[in-house]
Amino acid sequence: MNKLQAIFRRFWLGGKFKHQYSCHKDFGMVRHADACTILWKKQAVAEIALAHTLSNKFSGVCFTIATGPSLADVDLKRAASFETISLNCAIKKFTEAKLKPTHCIIVDHRVFENQWSCVKDSILSGANCFFSYVGLSRICEREPELLKFNNIYLIESISRKFGIPRASQIECQSSFFNDPEIFVDDKLPELCRSVGFSSNLKKGLFSGKTVATWAVQLGVALGYRQNFILGMDLGGTGKSHFYTETSNKPPDFMRDYEPYIRICFEQAKRASVATGFDVYNLSKDSTLPHEIIPKISFEEALRIAQNNH
Repeated sequence: MNKLQAIFRRFWLGGKFKHQYSCHKDFGMVRHADACTILWKKQAVAEIALAHTLSNKFSGVCFTIATGPSLADVDLKRAASFETISLNCAIKKFTEAKLKPTHCIIVDHRVFENQWSCVKDSILSGANCFFSYVGLSRICEREPELLKFNNIYLIESISRKFGIPRASQIECQSSFFNDPEIFVDDKLPELCRSVGFSSNLKKGLFSGKTVATWAVQLGVALGYRQNFILGMDLGGTGKSHFYTETSNKPPDFMRDYEPYIRICFEQAKRASVATGFDVYNLSKDSTLPHEIIPKISFEEALRIAQNNH
């Protein structure tokens, strides 16, 4: 797309639909009650289930595998008997350990653009793959045949849904502050479109600037009552990911921690007290403090998980 076309596309989408700008111009989607038809160049290419069709289909314990540097030293096989959620390129760790995740979630457009093998390996693993509509657009561009697999689900932000005008800040405040299923910080109402906690996949989840916040909400939505998170360093080590070299630039979440990431986890803590689920952070050097999400060791997590398995 040249510069003139890009300007025209932004103008054509308008403010209410600017969240769709990152999608390819030939990508489209038709919504149904429990699925959506994916269009490419105005032709239907696949039927993709909506994430809410898996709501409360699971129970008990899960381990979420993030991609922080601390994951490099983890023996993932020790958690092989538990259900797992792989975040972004954590599939590399599963492949290395010759394991398959139960679920994968990729919502970062950069993974679809720069780490294509992570997308493909996630789908081919057979895991339930939760992808954004931007991700589905990138798949249409590169390997649309992957959409024929029946393990892909559309997951969306609570305030950015494809084909639906984005609600204003005032509209979101009016809706979210009066919804018992949604937790937002009433001291920062201006952030309510992206910062908060929701476990209702029909309504959507809060983005919070990191896939880890999506995973915490998703875990509860799927029905898990205990979620143990490995590799959630959030910049606490000063490095990016377990699979990258030390020369990489500092990760985005080091600048997004305040207020986005921190407040999302604070709302997750509020929700956990109100609705009765537990989240544990297994990264001792994580930027996120123990007071928000309790920090425990991998060994302690395995003991708790075994007792509740």
